[in-house]
Amino acid sequence: MSDFEYGICPYDKSHRILLFRMPKHLIKCEKNYCGPPLQTCKYNATHRVQDMEKHLKECDYYLRSIENQAVQIALRSRIPPKQEDGHDVDTPF
Repeated sequence: MSDFEYGICPYDKSHRILLFRMPKHLIKCEKNYCGPPLQTCKYNATHRVQDMEKHLKECDYYLRSIENQAVQIALRSRIPPKQEDGHDVDTPF
């Protein structure tokens, strides 16, 4: 298995977990955790962090969601405006 297929448990840094098993592992490991409270990233529930603001600056899932929103807004803003008489700019009458 490649290193890209593994992640580090946020509750116990000595736990190296296969990414597809991470959600189930987090549920188990969270029960035994007694450190400072961790927040769950709303863009990827397997991200558990102390400082959400700092995390969002680096979170690939958050950054991708911002890019997708920008594309959707750009596509919507390409609708041609109406002329003062109520007709589309592209129509001759």
